[in-house]
Amino acid sequence: MKRKLSLILTGILTATVIAGCGAGQSTDNAAVETQGADTAQPTENSQDAGSDTNAEDHLARIKAAGKITIATEGVWAPFTYHDETTDELVGFDVEVAAAIAKKLGVEADFKEVAFDGGLTGVTTGTFDMMANGVDVTDDRKETYDFTEPYAYDHAVVVTLASNDSITSFDDLNGKTTANSAGSTYEAMGKEHGATVSNVDTLGETMTLVLNGTVEATINANTSAQDYFNTTGTTDLKVAAVDPEVTMYAIPLQKGEDNDSLREAINKAITELRSEGKLSEISNKYFGADITAE
Repeated sequence: MKRKLSLILTGILTATVIAGCGAGQSTDNAAVETQGADTAQPTENSQDAGSDTNAEDHLARIKAAGKITIATEGVWAPFTYHDETTDELVGFDVEVAAAIAKKLGVEADFKEVAFDGGLTGVTTGTFDMMANGVDVTDDRKETYDFTEPYAYDHAVVVTLASNDSITSFDDLNGKTTANSAGSTYEAMGKEHGATVSNVDTLGETMTLVLNGTVEATINANTSAQDYFNTTGTTDLKVAAVDPEVTMYAIPLQKGEDNDSLREAINKAITELRSEGKLSEISNKYFGADITAE
């Protein structure tokens, strides 16, 4: 998380504040072709669904099943959410994951779950992978094998526009924040001495700040800017920006069983980047390229 974003992300920072994760987002993003996302309980993954019980590793089982199960929230715009008009699952992470699946020669089978449930499902083998703006952190590296990063961002603190008591992350000490359970942002709030309330969606974090239930929320700058752009609110602001770069990558279950899968996904990411596909998807949802270091 020490890498530096390109100046184009700085342009995103000027807009102010935090990302809406609810379904009421911009509708001009076309739906991605997927195999229908499930909003119910996660189902069996391709590791169990494949008929080839003698497959050598996870990638072989995925190919035998013809699909890869992908955990995602579906409530965190513009990364993963539902189109307001069609209700189809769309978003930056959704399109990137679908493009990776195509490179692997299988269908993308999205399963919608809470953020922490998605991570847990990866560790237990319920899901083959997760695509949901998952930050690469030292703590998570102990639990997951990460692919190469496919996007870069910054964490920001969002407060009421009238709040002058918070101008840095250190100012969160003794304050109250709201964040998604199990997220990096929840951990950051606790590390800086805040009392953190856990909620299910990004939109809820914004609402809690707006109605004064909490004093701030920490989230991705990209999501914050999208929230401001789509809602037009002027009641919130970005009060502080983390100088360290957030790297988004795909977490996989740890172990040799996933070595070839990780290599295949890394190869897909490299190809999508060189072909300009990652940049194209990023510009579609963010109006800027956040896929370059």
